[in-house]
Amino acid sequence: MLENYSSLQFIVRGKIFKGFCMRIQDDFHETYAVVLDGYHSFCIWLDNKSEKWCASKNVAIDPDAIDEIINRISIPPQVS
Repeated sequence: MLENYSSLQFIVRGKIFKGFCMRIQDDFHETYAVVLDGYHSFCIWLDNKSEKWCASKNVAIDPDAIDEIINRISIPPQVS
């Protein structure tokens, strides 16, 4: 899983997404705040019961972009 902070830059359907995500303290879920240029910030968290990733209810972003963010935070960082 992601450490405490990670910058984000990726392309989905020809659109460039830039920003960052950071782990926030939550006693119940593994939770990340996501801030992307041009969008309202939102949260993504791993639901402990269903073991599925969830995103804030009113996220106004392409679902494929959310999937890309989830892929990035759920894969352990590679050590060089």
